[in-house]
Amino acid sequence: MCYRFQSYVLLAGLAFVLVIGGCASQQNAVVATVGGDKISLDEFNTVFTKSNGGKDTAQKATTEDREKFLDLYVQFKLKIKDAYDHGYQNDPGLQAELHEYTRNLAVTLLMEREINEPAIHRMYDDRLVEVRASHILLQLSPNAIPPDTAKAYMRAMQIIDSLKAGRSFEELALNNSQDPAVTYNKGDLNYFTSGKMVPEFEDAVFSAPAGAVLPYPVRTQYGYHIIKITDRQPNPGSIRVSHIIKRLTPQSTAQDTAKAVKALEAALDSLKHGAKFADLAKSLSDDQRLKDRGGDIGFIDRGRTVKSFEDVVFRLKAGETSGIIKTPYGLHIAQVTEVEPVASFASMEQELRSFFQQHGFQKKYDLYANALKKEYNFVQSAEAVSAWNSSIDTAKTTSSETWDSLFSTMTRAKELFTFAGQRITIDSVIRLTKAEQELGGLPFSNPATSGKIFDKISKNLVMEYKAQSVESTFPDFERTIKEYKEGSMLFKAEQNEVWNKISINDSAMHVYFDANRSKFMWPDRVNFQEIFVPNDSASKVVTFLLKKQKLPFDSVAAQYNKREATKQKNGEWGLMPATSNALSQRAWTMNVGEVSEFFPFQSWFSILKVLEKIPAGEKTFTEAGSELSSAFQEAESKRLENEWYESLLKKYPVTVYKEAVMISPEQTSKK
Repeated sequence: MCYRFQSYVLLAGLAFVLVIGGCASQQNAVVATVGGDKISLDEFNTVFTKSNGGKDTAQKATTEDREKFLDLYVQFKLKIKDAYDHGYQNDPGLQAELHEYTRNLAVTLLMEREINEPAIHRMYDDRLVEVRASHILLQLSPNAIPPDTAKAYMRAMQIIDSLKAGRSFEELALNNSQDPAVTYNKGDLNYFTSGKMVPEFEDAVFSAPAGAVLPYPVRTQYGYHIIKITDRQPNPGSIRVSHIIKRLTPQSTAQDTAKAVKALEAALDSLKHGAKFADLAKSLSDDQRLKDRGGDIGFIDRGRTVKSFEDVVFRLKAGETSGIIKTPYGLHIAQVTEVEPVASFASMEQELRSFFQQHGFQKKYDLYANALKKEYNFVQSAEAVSAWNSSIDTAKTTSSETWDSLFSTMTRAKELFTFAGQRITIDSVIRLTKAEQELGGLPFSNPATSGKIFDKISKNLVMEYKAQSVESTFPDFERTIKEYKEGSMLFKAEQNEVWNKISINDSAMHVYFDANRSKFMWPDRVNFQEIFVPNDSASKVVTFLLKKQKLPFDSVAAQYNKREATKQKNGEWGLMPATSNALSQRAWTMNVGEVSEFFPFQSWFSILKVLEKIPAGEKTFTEAGSELSSAFQEAESKRLENEWYESLLKKYPVTVYKEAVMISPEQTSKK
């Protein structure tokens, strides 16, 4: 059925009268018209699905849910249509806000598509593999001067040439590597997967085949690395492993070793005859921390234990037991109890994103932005840079509002950057620098500050230019921008039509208060004194003073009450709702002036005297205070909102096709 709004009655809190009109067929897929503008079933389903937490939840919605949402959406469309007619979309403030939002959204989507998504998918693909590699490290500071960098690079290339000539990697590692671990691992890093090494190292290693020696050294924060890929294999995931250890030290004798071997061989024989690994661990293992857990280490990944142990246990399948394993800690036998394969991308996505943002994003961002600069023939004017440097006030920082006070009009007009037909003046860079939070607080006394500014702003500019050029390729970009714009327009319309029209004055509030007195009520209230003491002996002293000595409750409370919050008030709690806590509830059951017996409370002892009891009753206008003000504003906003809505119904004809919303998104797609 369809209904045409022509006169008005109150229905479900909204003023409208429905007159049966001609029904639109479901084939036209229109659920309502607002002032001649059609709301399609597709538009309704899209908004309904988004507002209800996704497709699965939306498909479970009842017809009543969909009809209620349509009523709300029609109200929204009425207000937005009126906002357009008022020209709110042309408001300079809104346009500036929308421009900023559009720019930020486009850049965010660009980075997601071009940087984040490829990176995290590659990280996941690399997680499916584990690589064994060896390296020779030539240490070099990230801020090394060019001569030192060149010297280290040339030395690295000489080592690579020696490897090509057939020299042993282990020998060259021992003679040249500055990695402290080289003395015992000869450069061998064992197996590892993505996320275990610094990004530059991983990018190089996971791109190379097994057996390769990389033709060029890899630069990381630690220096230059000469890298050999020993092996590549599928990542076995995590394994749950238990062990039995017989500890040996460098001081252990051959006899100690023989005794340990004999004990473990006996354990292996027992296992073959049906003994349980956990029972043997409890009786034989020297691992005091784990023996009570049957030797269960738990799940481990590569790199969690020593190489000699991992080399054996990661070859085992679930249920298999190793032979005797020698490690720096002694002799072990191990049993794998569970194997957990690498998790799905969906379950790891957030972890991958977080890791990438912390460890890889900035590098990838810089590479992408620099590639855009090259694509756009980016040029930084040396003349403009010189003019900039001559005008900087080196006594100030970028947080100073007047750091650019020495720049002349002529200097500000100079073009600092040019790219893709864009000409960026010094004045524009100054403005952008002041708006960029990441550039705050940099001292101009440091010569590197201007370089940081140029680098940051230039990369922002080329990214924004690229994002703007590909806006149309982002799914739902225009719809998202429209939603943001109309949300801002609606906020402005509601300010003008509702909130700005609310007038708070005593006379109006008195009228509202008199008509709604029952909404402003005091509950039952009680005021009492308490003497709070730590033990039974103290309670007996207080009882003696009150009952035998007849001392005033005030004076005894002043001396003996130990509750910090009421010490300075002679134990008085003040007037409060009777239901506030266990003490107020007890006090409400007593008479005014009555003194209780001591009773246990909060692990101490309490005694009460009731000072005042006030039954529930209406508040006065003054007592209602802020509660009244809030209620009045809420009531006024509802009244003004309803008046506004009724005026919109008169201004814009509305037709609703209730039957159309019974068609779910799933049914629409089937048709």
